[in-house]
Amino acid sequence: MSINLLRALRTPRISARQIRHFHPTRPAFLVNEVLDVSAGFIQGVHSFSCLPWVASIPLTAIIVRMTVGMPLQMYSKIQARKEQDIAPIMTSWRHQYQAQIRKDVNRSSEDPMMAGQANAELLKMIKTKKRALDNVWGIHRFWKPVPFLQLPVWLSIMESLRAMSGNSSGLVPWLLSLTRGSSDISLAVEPSLATEGGLWFPDLLAGDPTGILPILLAGSVITNIRTGWKVPSFKEIASLPRPERIRLISSRLLKLFLQTLAFYVGAASYVYQMPCALMIYWITSTNLATMQSLFLDKFMFKRPGLKQWRRFVIGYPPLKKA
Repeated sequence: MSINLLRALRTPRISARQIRHFHPTRPAFLVNEVLDVSAGFIQGVHSFSCLPWVASIPLTAIIVRMTVGMPLQMYSKIQARKEQDIAPIMTSWRHQYQAQIRKDVNRSSEDPMMAGQANAELLKMIKTKKRALDNVWGIHRFWKPVPFLQLPVWLSIMESLRAMSGNSSGLVPWLLSLTRGSSDISLAVEPSLATEGGLWFPDLLAGDPTGILPILLAGSVITNIRTGWKVPSFKEIASLPRPERIRLISSRLLKLFLQTLAFYVGAASYVYQMPCALMIYWITSTNLATMQSLFLDKFMFKRPGLKQWRRFVIGYPPLKKA
């Protein structure tokens, strides 16, 4: 009896709180939660509109663009217009500061200013004046990255549609496979997508064997880039100062690269049979963004923006002596 009691005391008791449950893959932190919210929004639009998926998916894109993309696009255009209006003023102040520093260099013969010191002083004066003008004109400091805030919303909708279509080769699964070794996304496939298509794509879970939707996708992306990204021609860039010329040439090359990348997106969506549900949403969202950009450019600002002031020389014949 004493031996059994001793064995019982030595044996550890396992309570319910000590039991640990192991899963084959760890759940991705916040990824599934965000995708669940996006999928719920897509399902809500489909349910409340009582439309088939071929119509409710474009409706979802319209709602997202009007509620998220449109305000951010309007804000960025307002800030860009203010930057454009003060650009000639900053050019004038730059010439003024250059002339002032040149006079100071010529006067200080005992302690001459080096070229690096002069450039540093010029940049400091320009930066101070730019901040003062920004405060007067109401230009926010970090306005340029604001349009990219809509990218997480667009990406979550796209990845939710991809998971609902049964496709596991998206950007989020790829990133999860790199960081976690697995792409554990818990969204279930929506079977009604296979029967609520239209025209030549009745099955939204499958790709487009005709290649029409991939061509429309590539053309939509290229049109959006050409419309929304305005860069001067090489002939106009050649007459600008060297720093501005380098910046604009880099921007133009980047625009050309993105247009080339759009061709790859169209070809990849055809070769790898991207689900039609994703292509319909992508095409609708991109074309709506292009139309919004054209509409805002035409009706948002009635007067044209200020152009850069340039110095030019006018030749005239010599005056005759009286």
